[in-house]
Amino acid sequence: MKTTLSTVFSRNNIMNVLLALCTAIEFVYDCGESFGRWYRNGGSTKIKEAIVRIVAALVWTYETVKLGYGVARENAPAALAKANHYRNQLGRAFSYEYSAG
Repeated sequence: MKTTLSTVFSRNNIMNVLLALCTAIEFVYDCGESFGRWYRNGGSTKIKEAIVRIVAALVWTYETVKLGYGVARENAPAALAKANHYRNQLGRAFSYEYSAG
């Protein structure tokens, strides 16, 4: 009895695996067929346009970061001096300075 049940289960498992494999192959084929139809009907130009726009956005981002870095580096000493002035001014407002004499 035990060997019969294990045989039934193994055959059932093999059939389930084959069914899953066939279903996966059918799904991949249908997806490929749909993608191929879309690509031949103008999808290639959409892909090319998307790639061009992504590259343009990356170049624009790089140029903007480069420009911002240059401005920040050029104005850093003046901004630091101004920040220190405000910090010292605020610190003086909440402290008492003792004077000798």
